[in-house]
Amino acid sequence: MTMKGTIAELISRLLGRRKANASPTARLGRKGEDEAARYLRGKGYKILERNYRVKQGEIDLVAFREGVLAFVEVRAQTEPPLIEPLETITRRKQRRVIKAAQIYATVKDLEQRDVSLRFDVITVIFDSEGRRQNIRHLKGAFEAS
Repeated sequence: MTMKGTIAELISRLLGRRKANASPTARLGRKGEDEAARYLRGKGYKILERNYRVKQGEIDLVAFREGVLAFVEVRAQTEPPLIEPLETITRRKQRRVIKAAQIYATVKDLEQRDVSLRFDVITVIFDSEGRRQNIRHLKGAFEAS
């Protein structure tokens, strides 16, 4: 890869543009996140962050509504799902999301504010044509214990 290509890729990442050559799994995940964000906005949530990344982990969506800050893990699959989407969120993954959320709360100084924190999961199922078939929002799917 040339220096020009490397710089262009870095700029694209910083601007949050999608890679044209992303894998089908990555594209499905991104589409699931788009659907989850749309769903949450329709329920009155404000999306504060998408793909918040720190060295210790990543949070797909950070959403706020009525004093609750939800750290949302999104799972997207095509039907029929081979495994229940919630089962794909291992304890290790939960710990990484929790650690990223703790860092987010510290950086945003949330300890000084009257905000409840919650860890949610949204599962999105698509048909073989890529149309959303089902979306499920599991509030408080896991805890920071």
